[in-house]
Amino acid sequence: MEVYNNMKKKGLSPVIASVMMIMLVLVLAAMIFLWARGFISEQIEKFDKPIGDVCAEINFDAVLVGDNELEIINRGNVGIRSFDIKLIKGGTSEVAKFDFGGPQIDPGQAVKKQVTLLMDDNTEPDRIIIYPALLGSVRGKNANRPFTCVDAGKAI
Repeated sequence: MEVYNNMKKKGLSPVIASVMMIMLVLVLAAMIFLWARGFISEQIEKFDKPIGDVCAEINFDAVLVGDNELEIINRGNVGIRSFDIKLIKGGTSEVAKFDFGGPQIDPGQAVKKQVTLLMDDNTEPDRIIIYPALLGSVRGKNANRPFTCVDAGKAI
C-alpha cells in the first residue's frame, strides 16, 4: 500500500476564501435588492390617502366640439391636473398629453381647447380614450408627481 503524503496540493487560504464568500453574498444581495425594487413603486398620495383611491372619485365629461376642439367638464369633487389622450387605430395606439394651460380643472369647472386628434401618420383614429391625471405628493419625499388614473378613462 502506497502513502500519498508527498502530493503537492495547493488551495486557497482561509482568509481569501472568506473574503470571496462575503463578496458573493454582497453581490447576490445587491442583485436581489435591484430586482425587488422594480416591484415596489413610489407611493403617491392625495388628501393623505393613496392616489389610486382618489381616482375613484373622479367624474368628468369630455365632448368633441366640431373637428378639433375638446371640451372637458369636471363634475367630480377632485381637481384634475391634465389628461392623457389615447388614440387607437386597428392594433396600434398612441398617447398624447392634453395640458389645458392652467394649474388644474377645479370641480364644476369647464375647459375648451383646440387639440389635434390625428395619429402620427395623419390618419383619424378609430377610438379615442381620455384618462385624467392627478398631481399627488410622493410619500416620504418633498416632491409632487402626476398620476394617470387609467381606471377612470372615458371613450369619446
